[in-house]
Amino acid sequence: MDYEVTVHTGDLFGATTFNDVYINLVGTDGRSKRSLLKSAISFFRGTVHHFTVSCPKSLGKLVLIELQKERQSVFPQDSWFPAKVEVKSPEGKTYHIPIYRWITDSKVHRFREGTALTDLEDISPLGKSSRQQELDQRDQQYCWDVYVEGLPHCIKAKDPSSLPLEVQFSFTKNAEFIYNGATGLSKLQLKVLVDCIDNWNSIQDIHRVFCLKQTDISVYVKEHWKEDAFFGYQFLNGVNPMMIKRCTTLPDNFPVTDGMVFLSGQGKLEDEMKRGNIFLCDYKCLEGVKANIVNGKPQYLMAPLVLLHKTPDDKMMPIAIQLKQTPAVDNPIFTPADSECDWLMAKIFVRSADFAEHQLNTHLLRTHLLAEVFAVSLLRNVPMVHPLYKLLIPHTRYTLQINIIARLNLISEQGLLTQLALYTRRHC
Repeated sequence: MDYEVTVHTGDLFGATTFNDVYINLVGTDGRSKRSLLKSAISFFRGTVHHFTVSCPKSLGKLVLIELQKERQSVFPQDSWFPAKVEVKSPEGKTYHIPIYRWITDSKVHRFREGTALTDLEDISPLGKSSRQQELDQRDQQYCWDVYVEGLPHCIKAKDPSSLPLEVQFSFTKNAEFIYNGATGLSKLQLKVLVDCIDNWNSIQDIHRVFCLKQTDISVYVKEHWKEDAFFGYQFLNGVNPMMIKRCTTLPDNFPVTDGMVFLSGQGKLEDEMKRGNIFLCDYKCLEGVKANIVNGKPQYLMAPLVLLHKTPDDKMMPIAIQLKQTPAVDNPIFTPADSECDWLMAKIFVRSADFAEHQLNTHLLRTHLLAEVFAVSLLRNVPMVHPLYKLLIPHTRYTLQINIIARLNLISEQGLLTQLALYTRRHC
């Protein structure tokens, strides 16, 4: 009984192997003998090889394959990245076995036939045992750790290189990551901005930053960032559209009146709220967060409330800003009727608060750290053959490594955000 075996090697840097590769076919009615897959020289990256594995009788329904890579005397142990294996049975049925992972040692590695099966559907004893073996191995590879009490748990790994190879950056991704970081830093060095501790002499000095890598968007921002219409536009179309909410009743701690926002009796807040044209951004979660000290100078972080009005021409215009949560004499409500500098400074404080809220809450916590919890849990608890694994694993790609880099370089004691951002590390 001849089985036609097709081996696809992934088209990745370093995916080629010069070692001997052996295969076992395992079915419901038996298993094949260990067979050497003889290639002319090697399994080169991006290549497809065809083999025949003969058995004295039919193996029944194919459940899994076993792959083993052994070094030859003339070649050292290397790494191999098989993408998939296809097996055509004598009965004419073709089985697809997805692999997409590195084999770096001489151990026997088992891979299931690719049909998605839940626990209840995987009824064969062989299938059940292989699922458990896979999860037992993953329990050792992917362990939980606590980075800081109060934060979601994370993967236990001291650096990216200690992660299993299949969840590390690819060579291309890693090279791109290093190149982008190096080129960005070199451009900052050329502009003498990396170690600069001098104050800006004017708002126009900030334009030096936009000279580093100009795009249509950066040019537009440089020209329009002071405008109220663009300030309001960013709440819906900027990096953090999570804060804006339709306002039906003003908060008690935000005593905006009609006279403040509608000059000469041009309208009423109550009427506009009923029409659904008033929106609120409340940064109350930042109240009490202690600001950092950068270059020996204390920084300032507000917890503002921002009121916006959707105009008849569909522009989102800011109409009132209160920089702290508790109304007081020293906490006025700013409006566009104030001086240009006062109104611009109020908007700058709002943008600073929005940056802190976005980076800490929406981006760091609710995107990166929570995604890591799901990624680790998926790898520890769900075998490759399960339909949930097949659906979710593409969405967790690179999550573990990028989070480790963030913990090492951004939010550690000497990290960039810890040293330069507006909040102290304990509030991360």
